[in-house]
Amino acid sequence: MNESTAETRTPTYHNTDAAYTLPNDSTEHARLEDQAAGLLTLMHGQVIQTPLTNPSRILDVGCGTGVVTCALGSLFPHATVYGVDLSPVPARPTPPNVTFIQGDIRKLAGHDPRFAPASFDFVFNRLLVCGITDWPAYVRAVAGLLRPGGWAEMQDLNYAHYRNGRLCSADWAWMQAVYRGAAHKGLDVECGSHIRGYMEAAGLVDVRVREFRIPYGTWEAGERPETRHIGEHTARENWILYYHMIPRLVEGLGYEQEEVERLRSRVREDLGPEEGKDWVFYVTRGRKAEV
Repeated sequence: MNESTAETRTPTYHNTDAAYTLPNDSTEHARLEDQAAGLLTLMHGQVIQTPLTNPSRILDVGCGTGVVTCALGSLFPHATVYGVDLSPVPARPTPPNVTFIQGDIRKLAGHDPRFAPASFDFVFNRLLVCGITDWPAYVRAVAGLLRPGGWAEMQDLNYAHYRNGRLCSADWAWMQAVYRGAAHKGLDVECGSHIRGYMEAAGLVDVRVREFRIPYGTWEAGERPETRHIGEHTARENWILYYHMIPRLVEGLGYEQEEVERLRSRVREDLGPEEGKDWVFYVTRGRKAEV
């Protein structure tokens, strides 16, 4: 997407009472697919980092386009795999063991018989930073869905950007507005590094975290070729996400339209490709203790 199109685009969004602030249109679907391909390469072709053995029931929460759900269905063809999202999952080739459900996991868990307590071997989610307003409660709910010995894996981010290893985004006025708006909505924009604590508080054991640094651009691709795709994607797409997110996040906080536009005008410059600039993708896994 070119810059002028990105700035004039009018995205569409889900129509539920959930806090999720990102779009659900075809442009966003294409972004999610490309992001998933980049993350898969970053993680050396391993869509998950959890050592699963013959799971029979798998849940992908906030499944988006269903790309990871389908990958899990293919990896574990004898498992029943559910993908849940607030918006309809776009049509795609789907393994026969995969079922997509439109809904809110907060309302499905414990109420829909397909989401009975202690019924899943693996619960997965990726990049729910924009959608979860009570992470401790969400992680407790996930723990409740797991069978004894079952695993949860959560892949997420902090809205923290670094230049040569030092935090730089805390000084950006628009990022300060993002943090303020997120706090007002109950979002945790540092959930990536907090999930370990949420899992441990929910009683999960063997909690482990892997950190993958994502560069802005291809400056690290010579030494780490696995970063090329996701680095290109991040430098091209991230500013657009924030550009459209800012008005939704700061709504109701007293910002004048002129001030909002001034904040938005800085996003592209701050998040362009730049040697030494990156952020961190956290992969956290934990297991429900055996009885």
